[in-house]
Amino acid sequence: MKSCLSSFLACLSLIAISAAWPSAVLACTITLDLPDVVFPLEKMNTGAVCTVAEVVNDYTTYQLVPSVQVPIQKPLYDFLLDHPALTSNAVRFYRFGGYVVKEVSATVFTGEDREGGEATVTLLYQDTTRRVYHLRGSQRGYFIPITGTGIVMLNYHTTFGADGREGVETRVTVFSRLDNRFLANLVKLLRPILQRLINNKLTKGVKTVNRLTEFLAQEPEEVRREADQFVTDAGQAQTFRTLLLASVKKGG
Repeated sequence: MKSCLSSFLACLSLIAISAAWPSAVLACTITLDLPDVVFPLEKMNTGAVCTVAEVVNDYTTYQLVPSVQVPIQKPLYDFLLDHPALTSNAVRFYRFGGYVVKEVSATVFTGEDREGGEATVTLLYQDTTRRVYHLRGSQRGYFIPITGTGIVMLNYHTTFGADGREGVETRVTVFSRLDNRFLANLVKLLRPILQRLINNKLTKGVKTVNRLTEFLAQEPEEVRREADQFVTDAGQAQTFRTLLLASVKKGG
């Protein structure tokens, strides 16, 4: 099914080479009629608000992913978010995915998924319970690359299960905006099939990290022993072990 859709989209991409979005800059005011989506605009700087508005004011796809419980403490989850290169190393080491992430700065990193997808990700805003990311990416494998931008908002907070174990509840909101007007209109027309493919691509990384957290909770001692094999920085390895041990002791 996936290969058929890929071939179909590839053929339509060839038709759409000359169809581009108008070059006018969108206003730095978010006009979004989705009551369930609330960005922390009053706390974001003007540049970040403009970046969000450029995508969400004229989005191609939108998805509010149902809440998910991850079985680790929030400090450890924060650490994984703060160190995406380390997290991607762990994901590859334990064979949950093929992501390769490189940190450009504290708020910018690049990544590729070894399936033709590449992106530059910028952290636009963070507080204790929210993070807002901007993605500029492409997907190879068609006659022309599929390119576009995305906004991903992650909401998360501490929660407790029926057994009293501490964990984190996460909710992901994702918007995409394809560069090519023809493809964007096509995706809207043929929803939900093509929309689902795009949204899954944008949320796959978060879901992969959630799988990793389940493994960390199930096999903490194994991970602590093997940390030096996927954590290249000694200081980060020690912090990771300490947070993992604290999470196990408090949750166990």
